Amino acid sequence: MINGNRIKLVTIAGLLLLVIAGSGIASAYSISAHADDRQLEMIKELYGTKMTYGEYWGKVFPGQLAEMKKNLPEEQYTEFSNTVVYWGDDHPELPYGASVWDENGPVNLRAISSEEKQKFRLEDLKTDESGYVVSATDSAVLDKLSAMVSRRTAASPMSGLVLYANDLSKSGSSIIHSGRGSVAGGISSTTLLLRTELYGDGGMVDYHQVYFPNPIDNTKYISDQYPYPINGVFYQSKLIGQSTNPSHSGYTWSYGKLWPF
Repeated sequence: MINGNRIKLVTIAGLLLLVIAGSGIASAYSISAHADDRQLEMIKELYGTKMTYGEYWGKVFPGQLAEMKKNLPEEQYTEFSNTVVYWGDDHPELPYGASVWDENGPVNLRAISSEEKQKFRLEDLKTDESGYVVSATDSAVLDKLSAMVSRRTAASPMSGLVLYANDLSKSGSSIIHSGRGSVAGGISSTTLLLRTELYGDGGMVDYHQVYFPNPIDNTKYISDQYPYPINGVFYQSKLIGQSTNPSHSGYTWSYGKLWPF
């Protein structure tokens, strides 16, 4: 079981960091929520339900929602509250999800032309058997994929979401589940939600989510530890990403591992 209330509020250099951006000031605020035992049970009951983040966080993470309302501009808070939760269960034909998502949904990386691979220096791109999940863990590869998505056509730039679920690792007797995500073709009002879910022993055992208001030109990372793995249980993590301005959503899975590993 998950130990106690491990919800935590994360900020960059304090509760609210202001940085100069051009001629104005932009917030670099982020907020993180980790589910305790009670909240994890609530999430399991709500999972798959059509609802907004205002409704969802209002039930599961009311403290974090209140902090967000206090620290975000009203327009940004309203946008978050009205965004419909994406659960990452809309492409059952893709067992591991996809690494790249654009306006048309998951991108088949094997369908990238040789010209595009050469243009964006992706000649050595490797994928899983489905062709949708990148095999390499090198962040430079993910950056190149992001550039490809947003610059495919100079006259009409596209946008997308690039996700990677890191392989499960360990720290002592705890499982570390983590991932990274970036928004291709984002603008100053872009936001990104990342969450990592750990599955094992017949269901979800750990849940962690982070909200990034201004993820432009910067890969965002999410990581958490699950301190109570059971010997002989197969564990696997799911990374879900959801952005606004541009609006994209997608998910990908890590490869599974049998504990202990």
